[in-house]
Amino acid sequence: MSLANPSEIGARPLRTDFDLEATILDNMEFRWRGAVEESSTSFILDWVEQRLNAIESSALQKKRILRVAIELLQNLHHHAGYPKSNVSFEVVSDQSTHWWMRTENPVSMEQETYLKETLRKLNGSDLNQLREIQRNKIAHQKRSEHGGAGVGLNELIRKSQGQVFVEFLNMNNDQRHVVFLTKLELK
Repeated sequence: MSLANPSEIGARPLRTDFDLEATILDNMEFRWRGAVEESSTSFILDWVEQRLNAIESSALQKKRILRVAIELLQNLHHHAGYPKSNVSFEVVSDQSTHWWMRTENPVSMEQETYLKETLRKLNGSDLNQLREIQRNKIAHQKRSEHGGAGVGLNELIRKSQGQVFVEFLNMNNDQRHVVFLTKLELK
């Protein structure tokens, strides 16, 4: 499959909609900039859970949103390149129907290649196929150095029901960034 822009994976309208809500409608609810460590992960997850409780999100959607937040934060904690000050986690919401989560972090060329290959494979699968791929990875492959067997990308796609957009950006001659953008229904 040939992509029009090989630096993007997923539906481009997701990025356009996110940009509209984040900037023009000013629906930014949360922004974290800097290294993501265990203490900051706990702080962010506590905020997410409290906010979901405050807006009375359904139990299923709360669980999905928390799972996606955990996967995104684990990615930032374990895989973000340097400098760690160039890491971000954001939540944008219309407070009634959906939440956006956006992360950005530096990546190496090797990480970028791996992410592109893995996302292209997963992007063509339906939710049942994704579930089966995840089960097989966990059952038959070695764990990564961080213990996840590489199922985080699969989990992002499944829990957001395919509403994932990934973009790779040139920051300067020496640095590339990856942006993960997920849209999650609240009710």
